[in-house]
Amino acid sequence: MQTQIDIEKLKYPVGKFSAPGSFSPDVVKASIRELEALPAHLESIVKGLSPDELLFCYRPGSWNIKQIVHHLADSHLNFHIRLRLALTEETPTVKPYDENLWAKLVDANNDDTSSSLQILNGVHRRAVELLKTLNEKDFAKEYYHPENKKNFNIFWLLSLYAWHGKHHAAQIKVALEHKFT
Repeated sequence: MQTQIDIEKLKYPVGKFSAPGSFSPDVVKASIRELEALPAHLESIVKGLSPDELLFCYRPGSWNIKQIVHHLADSHLNFHIRLRLALTEETPTVKPYDENLWAKLVDANNDDTSSSLQILNGVHRRAVELLKTLNEKDFAKEYYHPENKKNFNIFWLLSLYAWHGKHHAAQIKVALEHKFT
């Protein structure tokens, strides 16, 4: 039987997200590099996996590998939209969504992950191109998240999604190592 500590390590193999304290050009550059590298890194991890391997989970009762890949496409599409809204509107309210319900949809359980990998590649290429042009004032622009009842700035958003990609890529590696089903 897994202990609670073991489950937490499986759930957060790179650790929980820790928001940066204040704006940092170095954090921006590192986060952009993470976003830029994620699509190829993810593809290298899942390329050639069998339908049975795509069913491996990173912990008992968790999403399986194919759900994680499809979730990354869904989530990072939302990242891209939130980025663009924050840049073009005055503190827009973003739309929350239930990622667990999305993970149960038919397309999030498709063995063919290629469309989600293509989405991730395209979204990241566009986002990276845009993010590289932003200045400190742009990174301070905010959106409102009604579920959390607070504002988040683009610097925080970038840091979160750089972590998010690493987080889920590491979960896939854990799933391939432990083979939970």
